[in-house]
This record gives sequence, structure tokens and C-alpha cells, in this order.
Amino acid sequence: MKGEEVIELLSKILQGDELIVSSNGNVSRQTYNFLPRPQLYLRGSMGLPVSIGLGLALSQSENTVIVFTGDGNFLMGLSSLTTVSLINPSNLKIIVIDNQVHATTGGQATASSAINYEEMLNGMGITSVKSIDALDNRDNLLQLLKDVVEKPGLQILHLKVAKDELNLENIPWHPTEIKERFLNR
Repeated sequence: MKGEEVIELLSKILQGDELIVSSNGNVSRQTYNFLPRPQLYLRGSMGLPVSIGLGLALSQSENTVIVFTGDGNFLMGLSSLTTVSLINPSNLKIIVIDNQVHATTGGQATASSAINYEEMLNGMGITSVKSIDALDNRDNLLQLLKDVVEKPGLQILHLKVAKDELNLENIPWHPTEIKERFLNR
């Protein structure tokens, strides 16, 4: 399974009132193309999607906040997870789409293959973590995504996916326009 397939699956279970943050690069492009709805697409903000998602979760506590992030972006922003663990926002859901490469900049390997995500996050005090290979769990993935989105409390899902060869164009909006579209959703 590839990242865009995960995003397409997720589109089948969302209610429409969730706030979605997608990391810059390939994940944002996939989200833009395969989950069309107002959301916060990040551009030029490597390592910040979890921090931004945390801020939204705290300021919009009545909404579920879903962060889509790639493995490179997630690993770059690991320090934000200590704050996430401390605050433990009940409406924050983080989905790490892990293809083990920096897809946007040429496919260089990330450090993801050297990490046990569940052990690392449990060590930070985050126990609501699932780490699975989406290729091996394709049949159960829709239910797993539904559980992560609907289950109360902070949830983190690390999904190992196949590399894709999509050449998606960048999101055509300036960051200011993205913000306005998100605020006026």
C-alpha cells in the first residue's frame, strides 16, 4: 500500500468536521490530491506538523485534529512529542506515513528503518501508539484508521508504506491563501 492509498481510505471515514494538518512535501501533495477539502497544508515547515497540530488541538478542543506527516518530517520534529506527551491532548491524532525516504527531495533514505516507533514513543510516555506495515495489513487498515480517528484520547499510528513514483505538482496556493481557505472552511 502507498501513502496516497492510505489517504484515500481515510477519506471514507472522515465526518467533515475534523481539522487536518498535512506536512510539507509529498504528504501534503498527496493529501491535496486525494483528500479534497479545506485543510492546513504546510509548505516550507519541515518538522513542524505535530507542533502545529498540537496548537490546533489546544485551541480547537471541540474538533478532532488529524496530522498527516511523513517519516522524515516526523523524525525532524521529535522534540514536539515531549510536549504532546506532557499535555496529552485528547483530540489529537497523528498518522505517520512512512515510506523510509525523503520523497520530495530525491528519495534519500530517512533514519526510519533504525527506529522502533512504539518503543520510542512509549519511552516518551505516549502509550496510544500502533505501528504496522500497511502492506501486510491492507484488509484491516480501514478499521484501524477508523479506530484511530474515533477512539478518545491521543492516538499515534505509524504506517509503513511502499515508496511511490507519483510526480504530483505542488499545491498552487500561497501559504496565506492556504490559511484563509482553512479558516473559512
